[in-house]
Amino acid sequence: MNSTAVPSLQVIGGRRWLARARDVAGVERELSRIWAAAAHDVEASGDERELEAARGEPHLAGRLDQAGDVRVRMRTSVLTLLVVAPRPETAERALDAINVLATRHPSRAVVLAPGDLDGPSRFEAQIFAQCLVPARGAVETCTEQIVVGCGGELAQHLAELVTPLLIHDLPVVLWWPDDPPIGRGQFGELVEEADRMLVDSGTFRDDGALRLVALDEVVRAGRTTVFDVGWLRLALWRELLAGLFDHPLLTPELPTLRSLRIDVAKPGSTLRTAKAALFAGWLAARLGWRLVEPLAARHGAGFPGATFRSEHGLVHLEIRAAAPGNDPALRSPGSLARVELELGRRGHDVRARVTRQADHLLATADWQGVQVCRRAGRLEHFGDAPYLAEALDRGAPDRVFEAALMQASLLVGAAA
Repeated sequence: MNSTAVPSLQVIGGRRWLARARDVAGVERELSRIWAAAAHDVEASGDERELEAARGEPHLAGRLDQAGDVRVRMRTSVLTLLVVAPRPETAERALDAINVLATRHPSRAVVLAPGDLDGPSRFEAQIFAQCLVPARGAVETCTEQIVVGCGGELAQHLAELVTPLLIHDLPVVLWWPDDPPIGRGQFGELVEEADRMLVDSGTFRDDGALRLVALDEVVRAGRTTVFDVGWLRLALWRELLAGLFDHPLLTPELPTLRSLRIDVAKPGSTLRTAKAALFAGWLAARLGWRLVEPLAARHGAGFPGATFRSEHGLVHLEIRAAAPGNDPALRSPGSLARVELELGRRGHDVRARVTRQADHLLATADWQGVQVCRRAGRLEHFGDAPYLAEALDRGAPDRVFEAALMQASLLVGAAA
């Protein structure tokens, strides 16, 4: 079935085009029509400034006619962003983040919305293209968004479906906003297409153990650079805790840590431990601990625990549930509520803690019962865009995250 084009329409601050297609070939046909229409609009406007901006676009090299006029406008994409969003609300959330980053990271964004795998085979694509009017002297930015609804046989082979839509020789970033089926065939096939991948360990199903172990296997395979929203959200927690030990009284005590307690939000029946495991994994990796007993429910206790060995002895880990109460910040399963460390050499009693209250974190340290250090920070109410930007900006792996993930995988391995 042929695609049906929708006429171009003007929007404030730029131009936008919309089209539909019912097969992959139709998507490319409509994109060609859109960029031809975009070039025609520039010519028809007679605006020399717009013409100059279009000629200055780096991707237009070799695409001017003999008279020097623009005939085909090429997109300014610097990568392909591939999003898997089975739920409509997830697709909307992803598109919101993509639009926020449009001028900073112009891309071809392909949003896959697979439906019923056992239903009839279907393919429905909505194609959005936009060119933003540049400031004087700037290059015009053009982007593409392709939202593909599919079902049946096509939804069972997403990698085959999406490969023709990727831009040749440009990096591919795979973003799976919801709980990704790490380790399953379809997931692995999509990962093979990607140079970078963004997931959120905070959304991992059940307690998160199976997904953490599988994610560590993806990292160890070394074919795809992995970024984790759950890990990135722990940045301020890690920064504040580490900053306490800049105090001269506390610095020599750090290797003598004896116990680590992490309280996490548990609004439902399942205790999600992925973020807590990553935090403990970070400490284990940075301080050179060796796992002795993996995370498991302790006999007679209603919470999971584990044991590490450091140079100075055993380190006991407890992960406990924190009742959300009236704090909306603790209604997200697995979110950290409090981290507390007990440490100190013989005769020295040292406690360090980071506690969350609403959108603030407070870090304090006591030496022999007297507070000697205090730091505070505010958690920003970020959506997905800053974390997506991190994955798009950084091509190199985060080795600190990878080391923490490896320790977290070992920690939860028995449970997984």
